[in-house]
Amino acid sequence: MNIRGSRCKYSRALGRKVDQKLEDKDPLSRRGPIRRRARKKSDYGLHLTEVQVCRMMYGIYERQFRNYFKKAKATGENTADVLLTSLERRLDNAIYRSGMATTRRQARQMVAHRHFSVNGKPLDRPSYQLRVGDVIEVKGGKLAKPFYKTLQEELVDPNPGFWLQRDGKDGFKFKVDRLPNPDEAEQNFDPAYIVEFYSKYV
Repeated sequence: MNIRGSRCKYSRALGRKVDQKLEDKDPLSRRGPIRRRARKKSDYGLHLTEVQVCRMMYGIYERQFRNYFKKAKATGENTADVLLTSLERRLDNAIYRSGMATTRRQARQMVAHRHFSVNGKPLDRPSYQLRVGDVIEVKGGKLAKPFYKTLQEELVDPNPGFWLQRDGKDGFKFKVDRLPNPDEAEQNFDPAYIVEFYSKYV
């Protein structure tokens, strides 16, 4: 499944919305009459669907996703919890969760175009794993763009106690106060099914 493909198309195929930007749309509705009856999915199909929904939400290719699972499994802790925490700690996800981007796809593009620095160092790697105490900030040269001038008026501080907090009342600087909890992730999928799926092959 190509993570760069149409979000509406994959939402219809998977039966779930895979992008927050689709919340005001109905991508699951089909155009025209349904010509065939949907088949009941096998256990393998059910597990695979959860994997694909998660991959599409976070924009991760298969090989990279397997590596996340391998590392989570090797910790000896709850694999599902460690996996979700690793996904939430991605730089592109943190930017999306901070409100500086409306979707993870947009956040990933902004990181690739070097809009942000972490601890004063410019980064263009969306998969960078944030640590406690890391500070994310928009680079000074990018602040003149109309996008950030508009965002300045619309940006809302995260809820108190959230793992990512705004550093200062104004500006585009966020600090990682703590590691994210698994239950803070936007779970539009069942992580237990993902663990069961990969445990058979990895």
